[in-house]
Amino acid sequence: MCGEAVEADAKVLVCAECGEEFFCEELDNATLVQAYNEYRRRHKLAHNSLLLFLREPQNMRTYLTENEVTLGERQKEKLLAAVGQLEQNEEYRTGKRFLHLFFAKAPCEENGCRAFDYDKFCAMVLFFAHKSTELLKTKLMKLLNYSDMIFYKENGISISGTRYAHLPYGPVPENFDILLGTMTADHIVHIEVVYDNGYERHQVIPEKDMPQDVLSENELVVLNRIYNKFASFGSADISNYSHKEKGYMETKKGEIISYVYAKYIELN
Repeated sequence: MCGEAVEADAKVLVCAECGEEFFCEELDNATLVQAYNEYRRRHKLAHNSLLLFLREPQNMRTYLTENEVTLGERQKEKLLAAVGQLEQNEEYRTGKRFLHLFFAKAPCEENGCRAFDYDKFCAMVLFFAHKSTELLKTKLMKLLNYSDMIFYKENGISISGTRYAHLPYGPVPENFDILLGTMTADHIVHIEVVYDNGYERHQVIPEKDMPQDVLSENELVVLNRIYNKFASFGSADISNYSHKEKGYMETKKGEIISYVYAKYIELN
């Protein structure tokens, strides 16, 4: 934006025999997401700024039409057509379609055999935010991971359908910054930065009550077990604890930790 070019590697579907390019919504969506990620990285957009950008498809139209972009004309036309559909789509205007772009995955072992469920994810966050005193973001990420993994281990399906990535401080929900940004804009929770002896503490502040009809009794039982297990753990403690899990040890930075590894988790 603002007269600036953003490079994105565009993948296209091409006929092996004649070289004709075909429309592929999945690939075009991936190009759009990549462009957003690059713009966000370059400008270090915070959660709220990112979400505001994502929720306004006309921002991408302006960018594509008024700035130099390293895309072929055909790919550019396809993206503009997709943006046109977004501008007419109420679901996009409420932000849910963008969540679909980032998190829509067929049920598989990477998401615990469940498509991502934003409402359940939010309910899990609110559960821990209300139960805990001064819950920090780092600890929240691990509580969510253990909850989904243990429920999968015992029931063959995760609670939220979240994919968890291997990051330096332990397992973290994939694209967690977008999820937190969305929840902030939806006034569900927000992150409050507290400075303590020169250190930043990212505290999770709930803005809504815990919903009563989103999580099942069995799911709530598991959440309570996870909360009780780690009630006395600080962020560093639970982070170090998670580093010892087989799924974390056998994956590399940035890789998705399959729910297959849930069978190795013991909370005794």
